[in-house]
Amino acid sequence: MSRIKYFPLRAFSLVVAVLVLLVFGKAGGEAFDIRDSENCKLNFTILSDVHVETNNWPRYPAFTRGLQNVNKNKSGNDLILFLGDEVMCGQYFENVIFHGLTSLFLRNETILPVLGNHDAGNGDGDPAKIMKRWYRFTDAFFDLQLDHPYYYKVVNGCYFIILGSEAEKTDECVYSDTQLAWLEDTLTLAAESGKPAFVIAHFPLHWSRDENLQPTWRPLQIMQDYYREHDLFFLCGHHHTPLQRDQSFRFQNGIPQIYAPSLSQLMNEEPHDMDEKTGEGIVVELYEDSIVFRGRNFVRSEWVFDDDGTPCERTYTLNHPIAE
Repeated sequence: MSRIKYFPLRAFSLVVAVLVLLVFGKAGGEAFDIRDSENCKLNFTILSDVHVETNNWPRYPAFTRGLQNVNKNKSGNDLILFLGDEVMCGQYFENVIFHGLTSLFLRNETILPVLGNHDAGNGDGDPAKIMKRWYRFTDAFFDLQLDHPYYYKVVNGCYFIILGSEAEKTDECVYSDTQLAWLEDTLTLAAESGKPAFVIAHFPLHWSRDENLQPTWRPLQIMQDYYREHDLFFLCGHHHTPLQRDQSFRFQNGIPQIYAPSLSQLMNEEPHDMDEKTGEGIVVELYEDSIVFRGRNFVRSEWVFDDDGTPCERTYTLNHPIAE
């Protein structure tokens, strides 16, 4: 029903995407693969802070090439996570470009988007109108019938729990009591799966505020309590920090936390040209007793290394191996 309802929007977005591809597209890099496809339980890609902006042309080839190379995973992707700020100002045409290109290159992928502050307008315009636009596009392209920015999806038995700020001011991350109660209930369901749970947000945890706009550590406390008896990983974006092993893959405040880089990170000089960090994302591989997060540059089509030449990656041993 949704595909019929949104056919004009989807068709228009695909036409725009093809035009962008013709102008800014470029042959992608080499195919790559995960380490052990035979024993991998789940593999997915994390992308964040694309910031598609109508008049920022250098970001178009960065996003286009990045998506082309995400699609060159020989084992495929069980899931693609976009950790927010997919667009710059929440504008209609920005959403057309982002969703059109995503639909063009990732046709058969399960895609879960996170609401970022820029997706909600970043403080400009009518928040209610921009949020309604975000819901419309997520329904049209990802078949997510949402009326609030938090939801979950089970993929290969793992719970992916998406949190979203409910603030009218988009420079703040506000979690309502209702959302936090929902998080606890959803983690109760996740515990029954016997597999790791992933809690995903655009903002890092230190941005969390309660309904009264006061700083709160309640989301962290909920995850700490869960982590004592189960495996859980918190994923976030927003900071645009280029991949560095010790900064991107942490064990912080009692839980594993992953800080994703900006896919379209550009140099600060004018004009904003791509540099060696543009195109960074993370490939995740879940095995019976471990999970590995591997930095990959999808524009340059290569694995990311730290300054000392070691791979920018981290393996976490699961507290509770997957019983299968």
